[in-house]
Amino acid sequence: MTGIPDHYQTDEEADVKRSLSIVQALTVALVLATGACATTNGSEGGGNNVASGQLRLESGLTPVDPAKVKKSLVVGVDNPHYIFSEDVVVAEEKGYFDEVGIEDVTIKVLDEPIPGLIGGSLDLVAADTDAIFSAAQQSRSNLRYLGVNFGKEFIGLGVMAGIDTTDDLVGTKIGAGQANSRTDFNLRQLLTENGVDLDDLKVVNSGGTANDRLAAVLAGTMDGASLQIRHRKFLEDVGGKFLLEKTQAVPQSGWAADQLLVDSPETVAAFLAAVLKARAYIVNPSHQDEVIELMEAADYEIPAEYVAAYADENAPDYHTVDAGFEVGDMDTFVADSIKFETAPVGTKWRELTDLLPLWQAQKELGIPLRPAPSDL
Repeated sequence: MTGIPDHYQTDEEADVKRSLSIVQALTVALVLATGACATTNGSEGGGNNVASGQLRLESGLTPVDPAKVKKSLVVGVDNPHYIFSEDVVVAEEKGYFDEVGIEDVTIKVLDEPIPGLIGGSLDLVAADTDAIFSAAQQSRSNLRYLGVNFGKEFIGLGVMAGIDTTDDLVGTKIGAGQANSRTDFNLRQLLTENGVDLDDLKVVNSGGTANDRLAAVLAGTMDGASLQIRHRKFLEDVGGKFLLEKTQAVPQSGWAADQLLVDSPETVAAFLAAVLKARAYIVNPSHQDEVIELMEAADYEIPAEYVAAYADENAPDYHTVDAGFEVGDMDTFVADSIKFETAPVGTKWRELTDLLPLWQAQKELGIPLRPAPSDL
């Protein structure tokens, strides 16, 4: 559909396909990685994980030393939408990387950046949390989750003009994404929480993205669908709206590193300190116009409808300003990911997470440590 860019954050209904293709690509990446199989993961007592991070924490969190930092980095992001790269671009343009000794950061937008991380062509990646844990669990590499990008999940039923109350949903056709996906579950739960009898309407399960569902609603082939914050203005411009919506705490995406954690953990902490400083700048509403200008100058497409969603998507508790998370939220998210088969059975996120660089970055910026070591 014209006017609706195809890119944005990956929808949950695409997670299964992506996870399978990532696992297939891991085989090639591991062959390319030097010594990747020589290090066991945290479940066997090696490498970097929450437990080893806590032990290292006892020696104190020292300030980032620019002299110990790798000067050039290549990072991968799993989506071309500007919001996934803005932390890095702003950190570069505002000089925050220079402050911690990093001179150059190259961004590569890839459908599946994690194999490149394991193979050694990327230093860090931003990707979906469940995809990171799935790859870390199956690759047996040094791959570790570092912290959160987006810590909330929006669930919204977007409808066209003429549907003003839940009573108007009787007999309608509603798009819910792939059957048994997180998107499907969330929409059905939202409906039932608001007193809607699912037998009174037709919930349609199909593939595709939230943008595809929006196109179907605007074309009139569906009466409503599970849509995203970015779609609000598209709906309102034609008389539609979000009939039902809510947000909930979900650590849905984050940063990860692999060999860089072994070769230069100081660089990981430095990188996180710079992007978190950029994030604090980004989530300040008074900086919206400047951030949009910086991203457009970097050749990112930002239509007016996405600009209208800036404040919501870049709220400090949504675009998580400290990259932290609540332990209970992560426990629930991983359990759900196993249920929806986007993470392997037996995934133990604490053994696949290294929080020491995040704690070091948080301390560098005067941010309270979150999650607190005592919570783990």
